[in-house]
Amino acid sequence: MNKQAALHHFKEHYFTPLLDIQLDRLEAIFHRYQAQLISDFKESFRDLCKHILSMQQQGQKEPIGYIHYSFLRTQMLEQSYLYMVEAYSAEWYEDDSDCKLTYDASWAYGSMSTMLETLEQERKIYMGTITSVDVERLMLESAPLFHQFLNSLLRLGIAEVVQMPEFLAIHKADRVVIRTGEYKDISENLYVEDQEALLADHVREQLIHSSEEEPFVYENLKRLSLPHLQLMQKDLRYNDFSLSDLRESQFHTCILIGSSWQGANIEGTSFQGCLLTDADFRYSNLKGVHFCGASGQPYREHGVRVPGLCGLHFEHSILDGADFTNVHSFEHAHFEGASMQGTLVPRRYQQHWKLSESQCQSIMWAE
Repeated sequence: MNKQAALHHFKEHYFTPLLDIQLDRLEAIFHRYQAQLISDFKESFRDLCKHILSMQQQGQKEPIGYIHYSFLRTQMLEQSYLYMVEAYSAEWYEDDSDCKLTYDASWAYGSMSTMLETLEQERKIYMGTITSVDVERLMLESAPLFHQFLNSLLRLGIAEVVQMPEFLAIHKADRVVIRTGEYKDISENLYVEDQEALLADHVREQLIHSSEEEPFVYENLKRLSLPHLQLMQKDLRYNDFSLSDLRESQFHTCILIGSSWQGANIEGTSFQGCLLTDADFRYSNLKGVHFCGASGQPYREHGVRVPGLCGLHFEHSILDGADFTNVHSFEHAHFEGASMQGTLVPRRYQQHWKLSESQCQSIMWAE
């Protein structure tokens, strides 16, 4: 068996099956201990904000424009699973005033150590054709599959940490972006905040004229008055509509993956046929909203589980008279504290959703 054939066999029969097992276990940990993991993240973020403010009070740090959570593949081989958390001015990487702490992500990456030990033994049956370097390379290539859990956790906790007094106290640039990804490599926005007020009419035009070639994604659309918005087949993933007025709007077959609507007024709006995987509607007014034909379909392919790890969130929202008929893949939806008077729900979700007694009694169940 030559090198290429051996690697293919090793990956197919040993590496990939073991990786799938570890990812399944990690997903169980992610859901079971989510509250504690978010709490730990909040404490870490609080420490970072205190450090930033201390440097600013000493005149050592300009207003913050970027905060970045970075994983470093090279450290993983040394079984160090600390994320580097850095704060930059608006100049980003050109800011040479170091302001950084670490975040312990061993809860997400610890199983990599177990995998390395197991695979080191398995490779020996190939009589030297597969080396330790080959195993390490495969492990490093899998790093983004572990990072996706960290990414999802930060997304779940970000709305809370940006309300903490410690974050509000630091001096910020006109635009603040919190990102995560590989160190000085591919990364994505988790949160965007503009200090200057956006113009609703300008944003409305941008949304209407967005296209497949120029999608409008990962943007801060908070606190805007956008009632009666009419959008069809738009890619609006990971936009933040929190605290905005979107009453009586139409989002028809739009991609709204990871979008946030916390505290928004969306009364009477339609999300017919939209892709809502990982959307967050906590504390929003969804009275009379139509979700008919909407989908929360999670992505599952070759270990990739994002989007889909966060689930759909409707906690403490008003869902009176909302219509969930003919929705797809809404099994992982959360409704703690939500008002559901006269909410139309297919009965098949009764076994999946954790509902209170009063919610079950107030819902109109559809067959």
